Parts: sequence; structure tokens; C-alpha cells
Amino acid sequence: MTSRPYARRLAANILVPFAIALVLLGLLEVGCRAALRLRTGAWPRTRAEEYRRFVEKVGSAYERHPYLVVAGRPNAVLRVPGHEVRLNARGQRGAMPAMPKPKGRFRVVCEGGSTTLDLLAPDDAHTWPQRLGELLAPHDADVVNAGFAGWTSVESLVSLELKDVDTEPDLVVVFSGANDLQPAGHVPFARDYALGHGEILPRVLGVAPIPLTLASRSLLAEKILDLVSPGAARTEGYAPAWEWSGGARKGDIPQAAVDVFARNLRSTIGVARAHGAGTLLVAQTVVARKGKEKADDEWLESWTPGLTPTGYKRGLARYDAAAKHVAESAGAFFLDPFAGGSFGDEDFADPLHFSSAGSERFARLLASWIEERLPALRR
Repeated sequence: MTSRPYARRLAANILVPFAIALVLLGLLEVGCRAALRLRTGAWPRTRAEEYRRFVEKVGSAYERHPYLVVAGRPNAVLRVPGHEVRLNARGQRGAMPAMPKPKGRFRVVCEGGSTTLDLLAPDDAHTWPQRLGELLAPHDADVVNAGFAGWTSVESLVSLELKDVDTEPDLVVVFSGANDLQPAGHVPFARDYALGHGEILPRVLGVAPIPLTLASRSLLAEKILDLVSPGAARTEGYAPAWEWSGGARKGDIPQAAVDVFARNLRSTIGVARAHGAGTLLVAQTVVARKGKEKADDEWLESWTPGLTPTGYKRGLARYDAAAKHVAESAGAFFLDPFAGGSFGDEDFADPLHFSSAGSERFARLLASWIEERLPALRR
């Protein structure tokens, strides 16, 4: 007999006020959106919604691939403010290479991640592979940009074997290592990069849609969160660190990760050699630009959830050392373009990617290296 009065008291004291609060919050949300609609002429979105819209726009130029995790969508065009990326029928940046390769043509294929794709170049003409091709053109040589955002040495190896050898390269340039640090920071370390990379890349590149929570869709909730944690990023679902299960950040990578990277490079050299091409392994670098050290460290942490900035730098240095050793022992070439101090802060748009000036400098340096050895490489 006492259950009904108790239920009525529960409804009167808790459920009804809660329902009223939800209605009021809903009215506030609608009011905020209506006011902003009247002020701006467009329905407003939260930063999380805007970021998802941006990532999905980027992802429209990409597609899932059964062996490469994510690859370029053939003939796609990606335009964002200040940048345009055009993919050819092979899903690679730049114009289609002549196929079959013209008789006597010397062809360079460039493998790597976003630093090879030259993601931050304003257009295809300003990427370093395109500039390299223009510099080598007088020698009846051309360049294929086979790089893709987020790819590690594994995807580059698979792409070379499945696609890029079809272009008949004479020289394969491998500019890789930074993205391998992502799975290297995961505990346990997976030698096939299935953990800490394979499950991250599709959603980071926008080909695996991430549903937003109700709070992330609410302008009112966003305002409240801004008061609690000013300046916090709203990149739910798309940041590499989202639902990271690879453990705390570490100050170095395991030796197993270095061994696997070296293994991948040896395999790349072997595939290239089997198809009559030489291989040039090019060291990568990471910078801390003067006056931007804190922002640059945060950028490094954002891409490698399992490593500290120091761990990132140590890991990349170990990869470069491994690349040099592999080249010497496997009959390939090695080049460290950054050892001489010829690159400055102005050559980088972030800690890893080139600015326009850096892309041009890098292309000229590679062109000089190739031109010196071209007679021998043609044999």
C-alpha cells in the first residue's frame, strides 16, 4: 500500500523536476541556435560538428583499401581553403604517368606518407615530387608521387608491390619513418602495425564516420565546457588519441619497432630490385621551431598518443640510423639531407611537413643527388 505514495513522491520530487529541466535546456538550445541563425544567416554548428564536416570532406577524396588500409580515391579532387589536391586515375597526387613508360625515360617513384604526398603544398605543382620532376625533365626523367597521408613503411611497401612497380621505376625514393612511430608507441607492439595504426587511420582520415555524442552536438553544452576547460579541442572520435589503448606515453620506442622498420625497408629494396630499380632511402627529421616549441610538441603528441615529444624524436633518429644501416648492407643508397644544417625553421610548416620554401629546397637537393649519379643509375 505504501508503494504508490512513494512512487508519487518520487515522481513529484525527482522525475518531474528532471523532465522540466530537460525541457528548459532544450528550449535554451533551440533559442541559442535560432538567435545565431538570425545573426549569421546560417544554422550554427558546434566545433565538433564543424570538425566532423571538415574531416568527412577530406575523407571524400579517400577510400578504404583491402591491403593499404586507406588509399586515394581515383580522380578525386580535394579543396580546402588555401589547398587543392588532385588525384589521378591511380589515386595518386599529380598527373598520370605515361604508361607504358616511354623508351629511354628514367622514372623516379617516391614512396612515403603525407611528407611525400606533400600534404600542405598549396597545389600539385608545388609539391616536392612535382618540382623534382621539373628539375629532372631536361634529362628525360619523370617522377611519380606515390605517397599517401598516414602511410607507414608497411603501406608504402605494399603499394610498391601491388601498384607502383607497374609504372616501371628506375629509382624508388623512400621518405618514410615518422608514421611508423604511431604503432611503435603502442603496448603491446604489433609487428604488423594492426595496433596503434590500422584501427586509427580510417577514422583520422574520415573514411570511417564517427557518431557524435548528444553533448558534442549541443551549443549550450559547448559553452559550458568552454567555461570549465577554455581552449580545449573538440575533435571527438577523429584524434588519434581517441580511445587509445596502447598505454601511457613513453620516452623511446622498443628495439622490436626498429627491427620491423628495418625489415620493411629491406623488403622494399628487394621488391624494387626484383623489378630492375634501385632504392634511395632518405632520412626524415623533426624540428622544434623557435618560438613555437610548445605548439610543435603538442602537434607531435597529437599524432603519436604513445610517445612523448622526446620519444618521438628519439624514435625517428633510431629509424634514420636503421635506414642508413639497411642501405649499406642491402646495396641501396642513403641520403640525410638535413645533416648539413641547410634547412631552417622557415622550411617547415609544422614540426614535420615542409613549407613551400622547404619543398623547393628538398626537391633541388634530391635533383642534385640524382643528376650526379644519373649515368650510373641508367645502366
